[in-house]
Amino acid sequence: MKSQPVYLGLSDSHDSGVALIAGGKILTAVNEERLSRKKMASGFPQMALQSALRTAGINAREITKVGLAGLSSAGRNVPINNDFSTDDGNYLASQRAAEWIDWVPGGQRLMSSDVTFSAYRAMMDLKAASRVKATREELSTHGIVAPVVAYDHHTVHLAAAYFASGMKDALVISNDGFGDGICSKVAIGNSQTCRLEEISQNSFFNSLGSYYNFATLLCGFRKFHHAGKTTGLAAFGDPKRTLPLFRRMIGWDESLGRYVNHGGVFRNCLTRLRDELTGVSREDIAAGIQRHSEDVLVAMVRHYVRLTGRRKVVLVGGVHANVKVNQRIAELTEIERLFVFPNMGDGGLGLGAAYLAAADAGELREMGEQIGNVYLGPEYGEQELLKAISDFQLAFTRPDRISLEVARMLKAGKVVARFDGAMEYGPRALGNRSILYSAERSEVNKWLNKQLNRTEFMPFAPAMRAEDAEHFLVDLTPKTADAAKFMTITYDVTEQCKREAPATVHIDGTARPQLIHRTDNPDYYDIFTEYNRLTGLSILVNTSFNMHEEPIVCSPADAIRAFLDSNIDFLALGPFLLAAPQKH
Repeated sequence: MKSQPVYLGLSDSHDSGVALIAGGKILTAVNEERLSRKKMASGFPQMALQSALRTAGINAREITKVGLAGLSSAGRNVPINNDFSTDDGNYLASQRAAEWIDWVPGGQRLMSSDVTFSAYRAMMDLKAASRVKATREELSTHGIVAPVVAYDHHTVHLAAAYFASGMKDALVISNDGFGDGICSKVAIGNSQTCRLEEISQNSFFNSLGSYYNFATLLCGFRKFHHAGKTTGLAAFGDPKRTLPLFRRMIGWDESLGRYVNHGGVFRNCLTRLRDELTGVSREDIAAGIQRHSEDVLVAMVRHYVRLTGRRKVVLVGGVHANVKVNQRIAELTEIERLFVFPNMGDGGLGLGAAYLAAADAGELREMGEQIGNVYLGPEYGEQELLKAISDFQLAFTRPDRISLEVARMLKAGKVVARFDGAMEYGPRALGNRSILYSAERSEVNKWLNKQLNRTEFMPFAPAMRAEDAEHFLVDLTPKTADAAKFMTITYDVTEQCKREAPATVHIDGTARPQLIHRTDNPDYYDIFTEYNRLTGLSILVNTSFNMHEEPIVCSPADAIRAFLDSNIDFLALGPFLLAAPQKH
């Protein structure tokens, strides 16, 4: 039995998952998609729960309290398409009702009113009781009998980011599409109690995140999780063609301290955008929504920094998966330090719910250190790796120094997939489930995308040792170094970076880096040291180890299947090295 109380956080929205906390420390955190192999999996995270208990060595009866993310849930059929339809082509009843009210004369004023918002929130509160009951019953089938408490979606977002940031007096801002009827919340940390005090919230009617999703759909991308492609595509367009339209439809209101929608909700808004943007290139659509999002969110952060006097800023919510937005915010001179929660979207809700359960139980009265790494998922021992190799009947070697051998392969121009240690938590592969390649030639982007059956507009991300980063990134200071560890921000790059690592530089002269500290991942770090010794170069391409439209690999079997299905040259599976079988 554990000597400390154990708190379970659980989310069943899209990208569902769980996290376990004890003594203020994260024991493990994992999302269902990695285990089910269904991207953005929703519904009760059965597999993630069992995996988390195994990883942490926790018995179900040891769980002290369960934090449930969200007052309401759409269950397994969560809309994950950019027109807010479910994968079977249907729309939620609440969405249809909102669209109808918004469409009738005077309806838009009613939809945007405080009365409607209050009524909707009251409905959420009523749903919470039945939601908790159903979750408690589901948990009991896993042997968990602890009390369950449901928390508001954005309160959970804020908690995840706040407690992970290690900054007790931070300004914490959440922006996403919407959850529990809200698209944004703002809070400040109480430096005495280490609890969050919420100071602002915004109705889903005004969602800037929804506008980005609509623009992403008009660019030809169906799924929510393709918004990053719009960010990359934006650099190829001219925002002047579409920016005036986006400004008319939604904008920042300084007097209200929030962004305000004038263009309708859901498909009503989408129809208007589609009509207005007929004949406009997708590059210009992407450029307009990207620039407008940057302008609005910079105005928002500046407003609350000045209002509260808090200069340490923490960002969370799916909108802040947008690394260019985060860069523009970081450029504000009013900000002293910026932290972006590494699992910023709904995939991070499980950890936020666990933090809230612990805080409400009287723990977390003192702020801990900032999260040092996100290697929080399952880890596999050598015998499990050897079994997977044997199951696939593959040959392998065990080099004396695997880091040196990987570096030699990379110097020779080979593509190497790396599977080692605990799996990353969040959307970014940070070395333990990564594909590595030389960054010396820009044409590698098209070639490697073809090998992996991907369609991308952003270049591959650069990974580098933290001590080398100043040679490649402009304006890299302690202010943003925390965000750069987790690939959550872009930087303008130096001329040296353009010369030595053109494969990692976007058309706009930016890159989204991972800065590696040896204390966080020594074996991964050592590859870069050996590569530098062999080549004199300090940057490698790091892209996620997965095939197109699949989640990042989780298990050794996942890794080997992806390896065999791709044109990757070598797989470094823990201490073992596998060469691609000859294809006949």
